[in-house]
Amino acid sequence: MARPAPRPLARLSSIAPVPAAGLALAGAVLALGGAVVLTGRLAVSVPELGPAGGLALAVDPGRAGLIAAVLAGGAAGLLAAPGLGVSAVLMLAGLIAILANNLYTLVFAALIVGFLAARHRAAAPAALAVLPATLLAVAETLGQPGILLVAGAALFPAGYLLAALGGDLLRFAQGAALGLAGLALMAAGLGDAGAMRLALETGALAAPALALAASRIEDVTGSRAPDWLGGLARGMPGFALCFGGAAFWASLLPPGPGFVAFQGVFAAALRAGWPGALAAIALAGGFALAGFGSVGLFALVCLGRPRSLRAAAAEDLPRRDLVALGLPAAAAAALALVTAPFLLLIPLGVLLGLWRWSLRAGPIEAPAFEDGFARPPAWLPFGDPVTQMNATGFAAPLRGAASWFVRRVRISRRGWRRP
Repeated sequence: MARPAPRPLARLSSIAPVPAAGLALAGAVLALGGAVVLTGRLAVSVPELGPAGGLALAVDPGRAGLIAAVLAGGAAGLLAAPGLGVSAVLMLAGLIAILANNLYTLVFAALIVGFLAARHRAAAPAALAVLPATLLAVAETLGQPGILLVAGAALFPAGYLLAALGGDLLRFAQGAALGLAGLALMAAGLGDAGAMRLALETGALAAPALALAASRIEDVTGSRAPDWLGGLARGMPGFALCFGGAAFWASLLPPGPGFVAFQGVFAAALRAGWPGALAAIALAGGFALAGFGSVGLFALVCLGRPRSLRAAAAEDLPRRDLVALGLPAAAAAALALVTAPFLLLIPLGVLLGLWRWSLRAGPIEAPAFEDGFARPPAWLPFGDPVTQMNATGFAAPLRGAASWFVRRVRISRRGWRRP
């Protein structure tokens, strides 16, 4: 039987995530200041820490902006995730990989990041913020636009296909992170450094919030499968607002920063000849899957009628968890305000419309449903059973296409062959 920790040590471990998250946010503010003040590259090298120039780092305005996003997303993991020490080391190694100025530093830091992300599940939110952002150093070190374009064209739709297949909120977070990483690789292959950083910043802010939402909803309801959730907008309005914001930023829909990055990459692909045309097809498919998966998942989780007793009786999260979930979503909103201020009129109009026609008008009296369905509660947004499709049924068209492909083409030791 394990001995309980001494009272002062237990008290310190309980409050340690708060100052750690505060330090990460302070670092994000300093990085934003560096993005504004820096005009050129600032290089730092410690030759004693290894061959090939030792530990060599470089800071420029673009990397400083990415560091701010990674620290803001990682602060959410530090604030709410139990693996404080692992998450902190993971973030530190990830920042070294982002700032790497030679191959030795990149490989050294990337190995630490990969090992920690694979060994410690508690560091999943910080890993989803840090791992894709290391692609910036990889892309600049590799310097092969053709390889980057092909890798991104494969990863972008595949990641969002994984997210749209549904069935698990953590899988959705992982798929969104992969999709945004693929978009960044395509931007690097097409020579659009600004779109690459914007895609990585969006992923660093949205993916950890989605991973935290999956973890917290499993603690509250016992499941992170959408088929066992539903109706959380009524019992958990704070969680629904934060989760909806993170899912929206990951959806690539306007006016999010991901949409601005997608728009730039798509325009560059159309100007790149026949390889760009193939990349544009992958971009269009991934964009459709991103919107389909994000909007559908939010509807399944937060709207409609609860599909389990624990989901029906769930209460909202504590304030600390809501702050952790809302912090990256708010930072992504600030990023959207900087990148496309005029597009923010779209969600503002939607919110005003909801306030006018839904909140002020009150519940609408409707006749009872037939065919064995009871009268829906007045708080259901669109009626019942219209909103009662489950995640399996929602993803059925995608699953059918994937099953057809698996039946037509099989993998054997000799390679690809038809059955």
